[in-house]
Amino acid sequence: MAVPDRLRRAARGRRANHAQSGVAMLEFALLLPLLLLVVFGVVGFGLAILDKVVITNAGREAARQGTVYRGVNLRPTSAQVQAVATSFCSQNLIAFNGSRVCSVTLSTDPATLVTGSTLTVTVTYPFTFLGLTGFINPFGGSNGITLSAATSMRAE
Repeated sequence: MAVPDRLRRAARGRRANHAQSGVAMLEFALLLPLLLLVVFGVVGFGLAILDKVVITNAGREAARQGTVYRGVNLRPTSAQVQAVATSFCSQNLIAFNGSRVCSVTLSTDPATLVTGSTLTVTVTYPFTFLGLTGFINPFGGSNGITLSAATSMRAE
């Protein structure tokens, strides 16, 4: 008794589907690390850009604080201007290593500014890439990168 063609084709199709079932899992296993690398890279670069914006705004706030005229001999001190920037950084930076400390340098002492002179505030922050520095660090170096922003304003 001969086996009909349609039964033979159906049995062959089932065997082919069974052999193909492991291929999809293998492809997924091979592509998953690449997909995760892309996702972590996008998130990491997004956070780096966000932190760059934060330190730029911190420098702007500090420069504004240092250049606004408040009356004769009422300009803020260097420590007060630096406190404005570090406070802004500690409240707004996103850091996975827990350190939200930025360093602030001033071109001149704000207390000695005269109207029309320029104050430059430079804020730097060491950015670490998602805590994966030992595994993957797209920025190079073992400690990530140092983000820096400088803001100049004329004294009023």
